[in-house]
Amino acid sequence: MSDEKSINIDTKFDLKLAEILIKEGYSKNKPKILEKIEIEVHAKKGLPKILLTCPLHFLPEVKKQVIQDWNCVIASAPNKEKVIELLNDGVEIWVCNPSPMYMIDESVLKGLTKLKILATPSTGSNHIDKEYCKKNGIKILALKDTEFVKNIYASSEYTFALMLSLIRNIPFSAESARRGFWRDVEDQFRGHEFNMLSLGIIGYGRIGSNLARYSHSMISKIYAYDPYVSIKDTYVMQEDDYKSLLAKSDIIAICVHLDDKTNGMIDESWFQLMKQGVYFLNTSRGEIIDEHALIANLKSGKIKSAALDVISNEQNPDKIDHLIVQYARNNNNLILTPHIAGLTYESEAKAAKFILNMVKESLAEK
Repeated sequence: MSDEKSINIDTKFDLKLAEILIKEGYSKNKPKILEKIEIEVHAKKGLPKILLTCPLHFLPEVKKQVIQDWNCVIASAPNKEKVIELLNDGVEIWVCNPSPMYMIDESVLKGLTKLKILATPSTGSNHIDKEYCKKNGIKILALKDTEFVKNIYASSEYTFALMLSLIRNIPFSAESARRGFWRDVEDQFRGHEFNMLSLGIIGYGRIGSNLARYSHSMISKIYAYDPYVSIKDTYVMQEDDYKSLLAKSDIIAICVHLDDKTNGMIDESWFQLMKQGVYFLNTSRGEIIDEHALIANLKSGKIKSAALDVISNEQNPDKIDHLIVQYARNNNNLILTPHIAGLTYESEAKAAKFILNMVKESLAEK
């Protein structure tokens, strides 16, 4: 193997160099995180068989209730192959992981004649091949468009926190301090006072409206564009078209659902309408953004910096070569987090309980 692709470990320095390169993502032969697959079977006669692959290990009360109420198989950290094996054992209902490392499509669902309900404890369902499910009589249940989701705040709070981190350069300044740099590099981290900035929100549903409410006491002007909502909040100026919002907002936050209309919606034409040096925020879905155009505008300085909690094609387990990940590794004007906006104990407990109630209601309709 050439010197470019290998390091001979002869000294402590060589070992440290190897450690740094691995941490920085230069080694594609990264150590695999070993997760023990645990399967629990709690059989009850006379009830439909349900498989749960959504994480329950940190929700003991929810798990206890599931075991009490259902004829269930609970699978902790199963890979795609194990999930297929479990599904083929007479499963009629599947409550899936909302962020699986694989696409739930024909390769998973083929031949499952007994499976009638596929439930995801999330608002988004782009990890599921909805067309295949429709053709094969598999009913999809999700949290989108339910009144219940208004009681979940995790994603809204995270979007607000990510916006604060973006404007004040918190992740990069924290990393700089860890490396021993202090005020000697302060020019890299100087930010803005929020009361001098304007916020433009695309999509005024649960997350967009909560973001506006959280920001109201801090940000000077809040604009919002949503053709499907009549905004009653007096502290928000509703724009009739997105173009006017883009032209006068210092911060742009994307808070829309992914569907046929929004897939690829934020493209080069949108970026060109934005202010020079705008801040850009997306916690919706990666597919909403033309990621090549985003990177081009980050490089040019049109976008001063961006914060993303999502990327396209998240079901691909090998993300090290993803263009967004590559850019984030090598540049300090893109904050990237691994789709954790909804990751709280409270929100996941609420979502799990509610989706199971949706399953019960669906079964009662038959």
